[in-house]
Amino acid sequence: AWEQGWIQPQIARYKTRKRIAVVGSGPAGLAAAQQLARAGHSVKLFERQDRIGGLLRYGIPDFKLDKRLIDRRMAQMRAEGVEFHTNIHVGIDIPARKLVEDYDAVVLAGGSEQPRGLAIPGRDLKGVHFAMDFLRSNSKRVQGVHVPDAEFISAEGKQVVVIGGGDTGSDCIGTANRHGAKSVTQLEIL
Repeated sequence: AWEQGWIQPQIARYKTRKRIAVVGSGPAGLAAAQQLARAGHSVKLFERQDRIGGLLRYGIPDFKLDKRLIDRRMAQMRAEGVEFHTNIHVGIDIPARKLVEDYDAVVLAGGSEQPRGLAIPGRDLKGVHFAMDFLRSNSKRVQGVHVPDAEFISAEGKQVVVIGGGDTGSDCIGTANRHGAKSVTQLEIL
């Protein structure tokens, strides 16, 4: 596969015998794991979701980021010695203390999972969702991961209002349009 334009793995010439646990497989976790492996450390990466990539995998829509890029980087990292472990929620499935005891160092690279709500009238109404809940359920479906109908947020045939701009807002607009929303309106403070 390396001859098909994939980046050649950089295998560490010397091994340090240090064991490093990386918690979280988003951009920060992947970068930390790869750099630590290239420095010669033994690296295990733990991810609570069913697939590696964090925000890259499920937060950024497929129309904006081809997930084969993540898979390609994972193949490179595996060749460099990184071990990937999914469906492991550190702090629940494995006590954090165990990582501290079993590894020479622990890198905490978990994402920000708590959305910032607006304290405005109507926030609790049916049909008002946080962007990442909308994007994550859509990305999982697009990638063939089963998402129960009760958890899937569809914009099909709906009048959608996106509050906020930037990348996340535009990702919501693109996703709503792809769902076949009746209309999409974006409100931005700037």
